[in-house]
Amino acid sequence: MFGPMNAMNVLAKYADDTNLLVPSDSHLDLSTEFDNIKQWAMENRMVVNILKTKEVVFRRPNPRLDVCPVALVGVEQVVSAKLLGIVISQTLRFDIYVNGILKLCSQRIYLLKLLRDKGLPRHLLNTVFDAIVLSKLRYAISVHHGFLSAELKGQINAFLKRSFKYGFCTSVHTIDVIAEEADRSLFAKMAGSQHCLHTLLPDIKPHSCRLRPKGHAYKLSNLLISL
Repeated sequence: MFGPMNAMNVLAKYADDTNLLVPSDSHLDLSTEFDNIKQWAMENRMVVNILKTKEVVFRRPNPRLDVCPVALVGVEQVVSAKLLGIVISQTLRFDIYVNGILKLCSQRIYLLKLLRDKGLPRHLLNTVFDAIVLSKLRYAISVHHGFLSAELKGQINAFLKRSFKYGFCTSVHTIDVIAEEADRSLFAKMAGSQHCLHTLLPDIKPHSCRLRPKGHAYKLSNLLISL
């Protein structure tokens, strides 16, 4: 199976997308790993589309700790890139992504306004709102919710509050509650042995006595216990 040349580097593939992550302290630089990918693709009669290939250098907030590696030849170096629908910036902030999602959701609110003006009852508007608005906010929220600043959460919550005020949904949603529901749903699915993320769960803790219910039966890692 094809993988990175150095164990410190990470190669993630999904369908026809390939993502290479090389830390600053890696013993093998990005250029060498990228050449290896292109060589493997050529040997397997595939082509790496250089025009669609982007390079993002994730930077520390402190400019004194900033690392400026040599850019890949022929590859555009950008400050943000889209990965499976999520826009990730070089500072791991999600301002660009959230602003884009809110802009898209605001456009879809116009459709809901037309439906409301045509007499569609509120409970049916709520169904449409869930399908075309909340679905966009739920997408991959378990991945990026922890990186959202209080300001970004406030913008999303203000949008959701306005949506309720104008009668497009039957309850006031908040981004934290949406994220919590998504996390619970994901955890329940991961508990199934056939789920692709099931192997990431810790071992089940054996015990002979009846304990206070915790919501799960898995062992907590030493890191979580120390926290």
